Amino acid sequence: MPAELMVEVVRGGRVESEHYGHAAVVDNDGRLLFSLGDPDHRIYLRSSAKPFQTMAVVLSGAADRYQMTSADLAIATASHTAEAVHQEQVTGLLSRVGQGVEDLQCGAHPPADSEAAEELRRQGLQPTALHNNCSGKHAGMLGVAKALGADIGGYLSPDAPGQRLVRRIVSAFCGVPEEEIGIGVDGCSAPVFQVPVRALALGFARLADPSGMPQDYALAARRVQEAMVEHPYLVAGRGRIGVDLMQASSGRLVAKTGAEAVYGVGDRSRGQGLALKLMDGSHRAVAPALVESLLQAGFLRDAEAAALKAWHRPVQHNFAGREVGEIRPSFRLRA
Repeated sequence: MPAELMVEVVRGGRVESEHYGHAAVVDNDGRLLFSLGDPDHRIYLRSSAKPFQTMAVVLSGAADRYQMTSADLAIATASHTAEAVHQEQVTGLLSRVGQGVEDLQCGAHPPADSEAAEELRRQGLQPTALHNNCSGKHAGMLGVAKALGADIGGYLSPDAPGQRLVRRIVSAFCGVPEEEIGIGVDGCSAPVFQVPVRALALGFARLADPSGMPQDYALAARRVQEAMVEHPYLVAGRGRIGVDLMQASSGRLVAKTGAEAVYGVGDRSRGQGLALKLMDGSHRAVAPALVESLLQAGFLRDAEAAALKAWHRPVQHNFAGREVGEIRPSFRLRA
């Protein structure tokens, strides 16, 4: 089944651009509740895999060995904007595991937050791996490698003990045999996994309610989900829908974005998960598609939906500040 229309960009009352995609909602037994497009379309999880990658920090023994706090686990799960609070948390996590910024193999890019990027320019400094949005994940992966007695220089190899552990976790939570998980290279050079959209939804359903998982996996999932909802700002940053979504729901929803317009959300009260993917990779369409999907699937209560109104149908302004249109969802999930 092909991708279906999810979001329209409107100018002067007429549709100017369209965004197509796939979506799935499942319970933690894998039953498909709602879908759009092809729920079996295979996608790379990108950073929506970070909750499962952070579970390896717990299951490897690294979290306890290095006395990681819930804030440490949150930053390990982050696609952060490199604000001062994020930089400080990653630096602290690296210190706990006895490593430094020079050990991070994620590469460098300017802070995603415009104010943080401007501050770096004002100081005449170049971005480092610390500013990479995945630096917390890599700090956690260094801890995993050390806890497992592996070579930290090879911590990103798909065959490294830590990465094999991550693959087992993704397989268990997403319900896909390891040999059927596609493996690529992410923007930060870590292994990235390809599974069906409905499998990502299942992963988030089981992250939200891991009661049916093996005990050690369930405990790891609960530590990670609780860290994320306790510290949503560390998981994302200024101007990110994931922060508002977890705060508006008072931590009932656990949410994580991924590059190329991927998103996963789990409802902790119902044990259900939602995943979506916009096929053109455009992030401008993600928030309207996400909020509308959550509304139709019953994940959002009235007050929560009201708090997310600005994300649902963003008003478009031109460079002179004039209102010229909007971005609006345009689909109906199939039950």
